[in-house]
Amino acid sequence: MYGEVGFDIVARQVIDELSQAGGEPVTVRLNSGGGDVYEGIAILNALRGYEGDVTIFIESLAASAASFIAAGAGGRVVARPNAEIMVHRAWTMQMGNSTDLSKTIADLERQDTKLAAIYAERTGGTTEQWLERMEAETWFSAQEALDAGLVDAIEDAKSSTPAATLGRARVMASYKYSSRSAAPPPTLGSRSESVPETNQEKGDTVGILNQLAKELGKTPEDVQRALSGFFNETVTVSGEVEVTYPDETAIAPTERVTVEPTIGDTPAAGDGEAPAAPQNAAMDATGLGLAFAPGTVPEGWDFTVDEATGVVTAKAPAGVEVGDVVEATVKVNDTTEVPVSFKVRSLSDDGEGADTAEQSAGDSTAGAADNGVVTVPKAVWDEYMADRAKYAAQLEADKARELEAKIDGHIRDGRYSAAHRGEALAAYKADPVAAERLWGALPKNKAVPVAELGHSGDMENMTTLERMRAKAAANRKNKKKETKHV
Repeated sequence: MYGEVGFDIVARQVIDELSQAGGEPVTVRLNSGGGDVYEGIAILNALRGYEGDVTIFIESLAASAASFIAAGAGGRVVARPNAEIMVHRAWTMQMGNSTDLSKTIADLERQDTKLAAIYAERTGGTTEQWLERMEAETWFSAQEALDAGLVDAIEDAKSSTPAATLGRARVMASYKYSSRSAAPPPTLGSRSESVPETNQEKGDTVGILNQLAKELGKTPEDVQRALSGFFNETVTVSGEVEVTYPDETAIAPTERVTVEPTIGDTPAAGDGEAPAAPQNAAMDATGLGLAFAPGTVPEGWDFTVDEATGVVTAKAPAGVEVGDVVEATVKVNDTTEVPVSFKVRSLSDDGEGADTAEQSAGDSTAGAADNGVVTVPKAVWDEYMADRAKYAAQLEADKARELEAKIDGHIRDGRYSAAHRGEALAAYKADPVAAERLWGALPKNKAVPVAELGHSGDMENMTTLERMRAKAAANRKNKKKETKHV
């Protein structure tokens, strides 16, 4: 099942394929960003009602409707090591009056409760817990999904051996935070509410491991091995590392800025040590067991993160609105998402507080200098030049139309015939001044008479041909009068 639920993935197709399986074990390979809620429920119930075994492999993404299909189908769910799952509240687009919108809100809330119950039924949590996670639009890595109980195992595509086998129900029940972005870096002490507080305060790693092992029915060594893929072992269990980024870094449209994190190592309370001084990103964070990666990236932004130091390099698109505050996140150890915010300023601002790569590499004057020169980002200059080229092309097209209209006017005036139109156009394009003196100075109604002749009475200024035509017209008129008189 690859694609959008309700468009690429439809219940009728799933039902047809299941009807041909004859009760034999079925493998479902799932990769979807979600889609229609009702179609997703129909697919879930089709899989759930199948008489044979169903195994769902989340190949890359099971988001939105795809996540509750996997959670509610009733079979075994396996995640690939690099897969992700996302849950969120239902949403829709609606038009109408206040009564219509009130009905839509009630319908959405009903859907939310129904979907939260599906997640809770599978994981052992409560509907309220899952409503909170849905409200926060919570993303799970494969390991986090296993810990939460959304999947039963993590298996590589080349192996059927689970990469981790940590039990899910006990850990799920101990979650204290509504979403991944709201939680601090994971520690063993924070994963079980039943661990005595005195052990957490003393940083008693051995005591925590023994307590977890007892509750999970495992040996301490088994628990430590199982958790080794979830924690970076260079981070001590008894300590927390705080990573923060500055608030609302200023950035202009098409400007590139760098933002350094503040990294502080805070020892556990009661160990007799004072908190270590915060470090900047110039210090390699690998010694602290930290690894950084982009998290949530705003649409249209160029956003990169140095894996070792956490230094963010961001470039805003040309279409961002001045004054907007744009939020992004950085993943730390692939578990915690740390917020990074940018406030969009105008290009005319002096950019105080913004660390721009363009300014540090070139002229530091972002506004008008004393010599009348203005420095702008290359992307803005390129956009200006492209607009200028379009304007120039439009001017040329307008001039061509005006010239053609002028030539056509000459022809209507009888200065020359339509057979000479191309020749006149070429002459005006080559030398407009000379062409105006030659072609534009031709008298009206000479080459091709376009006015009625023989009625002006000005016989002296007529050409021979005009006089002959005038006389002929007068003779015809006189003949008509004579005939009428007789």
